[in-house]
Amino acid sequence: MGNVFTRNVGWKIASIVIAFFVWFAIVRVEDPYITKDFKHIPVKVLNEEIITSKNQYINFIEGQYVDVTLGGKRTIIERFHKEDIIATVDMQYLSFTDSLVIDIKPIEGITVVKKSPNDMRISRENVKSESRKITYEFEGNPKESYIHLDPIITPNTVEIEGPESKMAQVKEVKVTLGIDGATNDVTSVGKIRLLDKEGNEVSNIEKSIEEVSYQVPIRKLKEVNVLVKTTGSLPSGYKLTGSEVIPNKVTLVGTESAIDKINNLVLEVPLNNVTADVNKEIDLATVLPVGVSRYQNTNMVTVKLNVDKVEEKEVVILTHDISIERLPENLNISIVNTEDIKVKFRGIQDDLNRITVYNLNPTINLNNLEEGRHEVTLTLTYPRTVELVTEIPKVVIELTKQDQGDLTENIQDNAADMGEDTEINEPVDDTTVNN
Repeated sequence: MGNVFTRNVGWKIASIVIAFFVWFAIVRVEDPYITKDFKHIPVKVLNEEIITSKNQYINFIEGQYVDVTLGGKRTIIERFHKEDIIATVDMQYLSFTDSLVIDIKPIEGITVVKKSPNDMRISRENVKSESRKITYEFEGNPKESYIHLDPIITPNTVEIEGPESKMAQVKEVKVTLGIDGATNDVTSVGKIRLLDKEGNEVSNIEKSIEEVSYQVPIRKLKEVNVLVKTTGSLPSGYKLTGSEVIPNKVTLVGTESAIDKINNLVLEVPLNNVTADVNKEIDLATVLPVGVSRYQNTNMVTVKLNVDKVEEKEVVILTHDISIERLPENLNISIVNTEDIKVKFRGIQDDLNRITVYNLNPTINLNNLEEGRHEVTLTLTYPRTVELVTEIPKVVIELTKQDQGDLTENIQDNAADMGEDTEINEPVDDTTVNN
């Protein structure tokens, strides 16, 4: 039996060695060694607080992502995924050049053939924090005839924090307020944006809040007339000759319900004890309801009253100043009055200066009168702005029959008189004829 195990020992050993190499070759052919590339693997930063606790900010220059080539048996590599690769840097090993070696966590049966980049490079800068006032811009416009007032933003400041270089870029902290087509107050929330001088958003800055609440009052506009109403009476001997409001139209702003009730603004001005022109500023707030004011201007308007002293003027009318109208045919006229006719007018001096015998155009109308003596009312033409103080004058005339020889001449005279009367009595807008 012992001869069986000891016989041909050399050949037996050789056979075993050959069999091993054959097995090894077969295994190598069936499960070969391969490599595979994995791209853009995020690098996790460990112990970051070592830097941030010093109130410093980390700027990543290179190495936030790494490309890795792994090698190993096909059966292992093909089952491997990008998510299985763990790449890290540890801030406690930060070099004086602010670089860190990127480590790939060992994987059994797999080797790291290549990685790129090999290091992470960073820079550090101080962190700055400050409080900023929140500004705003409107998006859209209210409906026509409506406007927006200044908004109420809550809160109206925000705390921001970031690296000094980024903080220096922030020129404005802004929120957009949407009011397009609004007719009532707008209440909503808006996102806070950090903008540089070109209006682009600045990133990598922390904000204490992301949104704010806002309310935008919406008011209605309306243009109305401003009128003057005088109360009381001027002292005797004075007359109100004109009134004016500057401006005589104003644009009001207020709530829709209050504005719709206003058609005109009436300013009351007392005349008691007034003996000269009035130039007075009046605050519209005295006549405006609560919640309504003048738009874009002061509430003050100016009221002007023209007050003139009343004077008297006497005018003497001679008989030859009187014009004859409608003298009946075949009749002669003679004026019985021998005394001059005196009429007195009352008014302001400028209007009295306009009154002359010529402008009064004293006239008597003889239409339908017959032969005999008559008392005829004298017609005078004078401005409406003056008052006739005396009674309307009357003229006594006598009509007598004409001789046949005088008839032709009289007709011609009457025709001439009637032509003149028609021209003189042409209607004038600013005069009144008293009979």
